[in-house]
Amino acid sequence: MASTATSFCSPPLTSSRASVLRQCQQLNPNRLSFPINLNTAKRAPNLTVQHAPLPLKVLCARGKRGTTAKKPATSDPVYRNRLVNMFVNRILKKGKKSLAYHIIYQALKNIQQKTQSNPLAVLREAVNGVTPDVAVKARRVGGSTQQVPIEVGTFQGKALAIRWLLEASRKRSGRSMVLKLSSEVMDAAKGTGEAIKKRETTHKMAEANRAFVHFR
Repeated sequence: MASTATSFCSPPLTSSRASVLRQCQQLNPNRLSFPINLNTAKRAPNLTVQHAPLPLKVLCARGKRGTTAKKPATSDPVYRNRLVNMFVNRILKKGKKSLAYHIIYQALKNIQQKTQSNPLAVLREAVNGVTPDVAVKARRVGGSTQQVPIEVGTFQGKALAIRWLLEASRKRSGRSMVLKLSSEVMDAAKGTGEAIKKRETTHKMAEANRAFVHFR
């Protein structure tokens, strides 16, 4: 009867041990580790080897986080527009992407019927109107929490604008998200609505806390 005991070993891989590893892999190609000797391999081909634990320094070095490349934004299948796809990804809830596409496309269709113009142009105008120039972030300053102004990049500002538009749409009265989103987008394109107020409030807060800019 084959033994199922676990072996502890961490010696260097010499030429003799390399030959044992090759013969062991011939017995069982799925093995990644090797036993102590060839006799053990013949008796228990499926025996796994538990090596000695690694030093703490090596384990800590493995935990270093590297920089990941940003994924390029993709286009939606109907309008072939990246901005529409960004709205779909941010309105998405519980993995229901088909429902998110339905809400966005019906909202754009409603905008086209009411404005008699290109809905993508209205959507782009609304996002550009809501996009902030600066934002505020909570920082600990002198024992208290202050709203410190920070610079906003192009992509981050667009993401904030989409988030504010969706939040303002959800706060509107009514049950249909299609009607609420289309109404909020048209109001933002005209320079009104809760999303525009959110942008103005953020700018006023950043202007009031200009003294804490160096804490960013």
